[in-house]
Amino acid sequence: MDLQTLRWFLSLCDTEHMRDTAAIEGVNQSTLSRALARLEAELGVELFHRRGRRLAVNRFGALFREHAVRVVAELDGAGRRIDALVNPDSGLIRLGFLHSVGRWLVPEILRDYRAVTPEIRFELHQAFARELYGWLHHGHIDVALVTPPPEGDSTRWHPLREQQLCIALPTGHPLARVEGLALADVREEPFIAFARTTDLRKVIDGLCQEAGFEPVIAFESEEIATVRGLIGAGLGVGVLPLPAVPEHDDPVYRPLAPGQQRPIGLAWNESPAPTAAAAVFVRHLVAPADGRI
Repeated sequence: MDLQTLRWFLSLCDTEHMRDTAAIEGVNQSTLSRALARLEAELGVELFHRRGRRLAVNRFGALFREHAVRVVAELDGAGRRIDALVNPDSGLIRLGFLHSVGRWLVPEILRDYRAVTPEIRFELHQAFARELYGWLHHGHIDVALVTPPPEGDSTRWHPLREQQLCIALPTGHPLARVEGLALADVREEPFIAFARTTDLRKVIDGLCQEAGFEPVIAFESEEIATVRGLIGAGLGVGVLPLPAVPEHDDPVYRPLAPGQQRPIGLAWNESPAPTAAAAVFVRHLVAPADGRI
């Protein structure tokens, strides 16, 4: 029993004639007759009275028609809803992104894309890099604005922006006015660090190791906003991406010397194949540097 057979059955109920239904459905009569025979064999009853060339729906056919009408309507409705989701011009794109890009990169990309595809819809999911890649692998999101994937990960990734990493200090700190500040210059200061579960913590630990010291950590947090707030309150120093949207209570930012950048890009999986809406979105951001998806 399949959707096409149900459609043919409903058409037979309307026309009560093999020839007429075959003409309407664009199928030969023998194919239609075999499909009806298989359906009746599966149900274990005849659905029509045979009166010469005419088919009259019997009580079993009338009962089955009630359910067939609902099944076909439900499946047609599901198809329309799926089409609406994947339509490249008006479908749904499930976009994941890092906390640190939610106030600048996400609005910028959504604004620019909606300018050329005004009916497209986005479902937004904010998380850490490890969660975003997990969601991509499990199909919970379509694309993500995130740092590069871990080594050995098969996820496709295309660079979009770079965040400048800076030493962040309280406004009244003696080093706040010093230009060309090196990480080693704050080695004796209490550090406001990111939690070990974040990708930024791994980056900053590596930078401190290269500078020849292990920071004395006063506080840890997974949230960039919390780290910024604690530094701004004078509780320590830290390393933060330079924000694109300054806050009124921001700490002082001094670019690391030598300069350090944090790449942010678009990540997506090729298997299973992305929806048409997601594929067009990827091409919009990746092309012309890389025409493949």
